[in-house]
Amino acid sequence: MKTNISENSPKVNSVFQVVLMNVNIQLGALNIGYVLSYLTLSIDTLFDNLGITKEEKTSSLSLINGILPLGCVVGVIIGYFLKRKFTNKQCIHIADLIGLSSLLAVIANTNVVIVFRFFLGVANGISSLIMPVYVKSLCPEKYYYQISMILGYGVNTGLAIGQLMGIGYIKYHGVTSNWWRIVFLFPAIIFIIRSTVIYFFYNYDSPEQSLQRNDIEKAKYVIMKIYKEEYVEGQLDRYRQIAQNEQFKTQNSFLHIFQKKNLIGLQVGVISMFVQIWCGSFAVFYYSAQIFEQLSGGDLVLKTIYTICIGLFSAVAQFTTIPMLPRLGQKYILIIGSILMGAINITIAILSNYQSDTILFLIFVFLVLLIMVFAATLSPVCWGIVPQLNDSDGTFFTMDLRWIFQAILIFSFPYIVQGVNISGAFYIFGGIDLFYTIYCGFFILDSRGKTGTQILEMYFQKYSKFLVLPQTETNP
Repeated sequence: MKTNISENSPKVNSVFQVVLMNVNIQLGALNIGYVLSYLTLSIDTLFDNLGITKEEKTSSLSLINGILPLGCVVGVIIGYFLKRKFTNKQCIHIADLIGLSSLLAVIANTNVVIVFRFFLGVANGISSLIMPVYVKSLCPEKYYYQISMILGYGVNTGLAIGQLMGIGYIKYHGVTSNWWRIVFLFPAIIFIIRSTVIYFFYNYDSPEQSLQRNDIEKAKYVIMKIYKEEYVEGQLDRYRQIAQNEQFKTQNSFLHIFQKKNLIGLQVGVISMFVQIWCGSFAVFYYSAQIFEQLSGGDLVLKTIYTICIGLFSAVAQFTTIPMLPRLGQKYILIIGSILMGAINITIAILSNYQSDTILFLIFVFLVLLIMVFAATLSPVCWGIVPQLNDSDGTFFTMDLRWIFQAILIFSFPYIVQGVNISGAFYIFGGIDLFYTIYCGFFILDSRGKTGTQILEMYFQKYSKFLVLPQTETNP
C-alpha cells in the first residue's frame, strides 16, 4: 500500500535554503546554456577582429563552435577521475577554477580563442557531471523530482542571456568593437559567484563521501544543516548505506553499467540525451544568426530582434513545466514535447522549399514555437531523468555521450545543410523527434506523484531484472 510522500518524508529545516543551495550548485547550467548562444550574434564581429575571411567562415565557425563540446567530452572524463579522489564540492571548485581561464579568450587571436574555449568546455564538462550527482546527494528525496530539473531551466536561461547580450552589437559591431570581449567575460562571472557562495554559505561535502573518509562528524554536520533534529540519525544511517554501496562500486569494474540489471536506466538516459541534442533546437541555437541572416535580408537590427525573441520566448516557456509536472509526469511531457517538435520540424522543412516574405515570417514563427516546446519539455525533463535512473557511473557515461552527440551536430550541421539543404536537415530532426515519441510510449513509465525511490520501484517491477533497486531510506 502506497503512503503519502509528505507524511513519511523527513522534514527539512528550511525548504528555501534547500532550494537555494541546490540552485547555486546548478548555477553552472547558466554557462552550459550561455556558451551555446553567445556566439550567434558575436560571430561577425569576432571574425572581423580575428581577420577571418568569408571563404574561411564555414570551417572557422564549425571549429570555434565545435571545440567547446569537445572540451566538454574531455571535461566529463576528467571529472570522473577527479570524483574518485576529491569530494563533489571540491570538484565544483576545480571546475570553476579551470573555467576562469576562459578570461583569456578575450585576446583577439584565433588560436587563443580556440584554446580557451576548449578550457571553458572542460570546465562545463566537469560541471555537467558533478552537478546532478552533487544535487542527488544533498537534495531530500521529497524535493528531488522538481529540483533536478533546475539544471534544464538554468540551461534555457543561459541560452536567453547569451542571445540578449547580442543587443550590444546593434551599436558596437565591426572591427573596432570591444563588445564581444564583454560577452566573453560572462562565464567567468558565473564561476566566481558559484564557488564564492559555496565557500561562504553552503560549504557542504556530500555526507556519503565524508563517511567514506570516516569523518562522521562532518557528515552529521551537513545532515543537521538540512534536516530537522529528529531525522538526523535516520538520514545518517541512509548515507552510511549509500557510502557502502559507493565503496562496493569502486571495487568493481566500470563495466558494471552495461550489466543487464542497469541497461534500462542507461538506455533511457542515452537515448533521451541523443534526442535532446538532435531534436532540432540546438541547431537553431548555434546557427540562429546565420538562419536569421536570410530571414532578415541582412538587416542587423532585424536579425538581432529575431535572435533575442528566440531567447526570451524560450526563457518564458520553460516555466510552464512547473505546473505541468505533477499533472502529466515525465513520460507524457516527453511524449507531448517530442510529437509537437516533430510536427514543427517537418512544417519548417516543407516551408523552407518556398521563398516569400510571408513564408520567411512563418518559418520564424515556427522556429520560436520549436524552441518554446523544447524549453518546456525535452530540455528540463531529459536533464532530470538521467541521474534519476542511473548511478554516478551511468550518469558519467551518459553525460560524456551527450557532449559527443553535440560535437557531432555542431561539426556536421553546416555540411548537412550544404548536402541536403536546410529543408533536409529539419526533416532529419523531425524524424528523430517522432521516433522518440514512440520510444517514450514503450519504455518510459508514468511517474506522476512519485518520489525517486518509487519511480525506480516502478521500473524494477516493469523490467524485473533490468534495474537495481537502491536501498529505500528509513525514517526515524
